[in-house]
Amino acid sequence: MGSVLSNRSAKDRRELDYYPTPPEVTHALMDFLKLPRDLIVWEPACGEGHMSKVIESYGHEVISTDIRYTDYGTGGVDYLTAKPVSCDAIITNPPFKQSAEFIRKAIYEAPIVGMLLKSQYWHAAKRADLFDKYPPAWVLPLTWRPDFLFGSKGGAPTMECIWTVWERGQTDTRYRILSKPK
Repeated sequence: MGSVLSNRSAKDRRELDYYPTPPEVTHALMDFLKLPRDLIVWEPACGEGHMSKVIESYGHEVISTDIRYTDYGTGGVDYLTAKPVSCDAIITNPPFKQSAEFIRKAIYEAPIVGMLLKSQYWHAAKRADLFDKYPPAWVLPLTWRPDFLFGSKGGAPTMECIWTVWERGQTDTRYRILSKPK
């Protein structure tokens, strides 16, 4: 089956909260984390595999699932209701509208969690309790604005982003800036 978004407009993408992650965004996180090879990583909002393929290039087994059916991974899997998968890390660009729920679930299911979020994500008063209850190990702003529409016309092409990373047992939040990989 072809991508559910292959013939849809930028407006439809926004309605589905689907913004594929440019490779350099995932490379920046993976270069920073320096995870040992052969870890099992779950990418529960894999879309067409943009992040999964980069993570695999670092020597990891990636379990790729998505609520949508695409030509990549296992479709029809709603992460928020899915049974936990045995994995060492969960790394994803969650649907923004469900990001808090993704965070709450993921930190119980994996010792390492990386979520790509809007740069102002933690500035909202309604998320202060989430941050206080589950303080991340790292907040990692990107020094560039990724193009989530890969140069196509008709949409919001760039957005300021941060990676937020939780490491089980690490509750002292540290802040580092990630430069765009060459």
